Amino acid sequence: MINNPRLSPKSQFGFTLIELMLVVLLIGLASSIVLATIDDSKQKKAVKRAAHKMAALSSIALDQAVLKGRDYGMVLTDNKYHFVELFEQRWRAVEDIVLKEQTLDGISMTAEIEGFQWLPDQTDYSSTALFTEREVDLELDEQEKPNIPQLLILSSGEMTPFKLTLSLDDEKIFDLREDEQEYFVTIKANTLGLLNVTDSNDEEQDE
Repeated sequence: MINNPRLSPKSQFGFTLIELMLVVLLIGLASSIVLATIDDSKQKKAVKRAAHKMAALSSIALDQAVLKGRDYGMVLTDNKYHFVELFEQRWRAVEDIVLKEQTLDGISMTAEIEGFQWLPDQTDYSSTALFTEREVDLELDEQEKPNIPQLLILSSGEMTPFKLTLSLDDEKIFDLREDEQEYFVTIKANTLGLLNVTDSNDEEQDE
């Protein structure tokens, strides 16, 4: 009787083992691709989430201003923002916990306010400028400085028109794809308080 080597148990076992190794290798490669995609999108999601939260809080502040009949504002710094209200001719931080100070971790922000580039030391809306006939109080003026807004949110339902652009901080873009590095989200508001949030992907589709 002639033995067919192709049917020997040893050969069958070796072939099956190779198949299993190939399957495991393919699963590993597929998992790596999926994980890479998830890691890449994580940075984009963080920027988008921060932008939508900022827009939502701005809408809440506008509603509060109208309901309370009190003028509000938004204070911008390099990586933080918070909301303030005008109380007895002085700006103070809003006490509502929902509108507390927000930190933009790993996210940079640029702003255009009424068509002009935002300046960190802008004081156009200081209470001293708004109430020119008020008695000068240097101590209170100094205390008020951290709460002088760059954006007004008025009890009339109007808002300072602005354009805020959020993107990844330079320290966060290493080892990311080019599209990840260049990703940004824009928040636009008009004088009626209508807010619109778009990202760089949306703008590419519009083109």
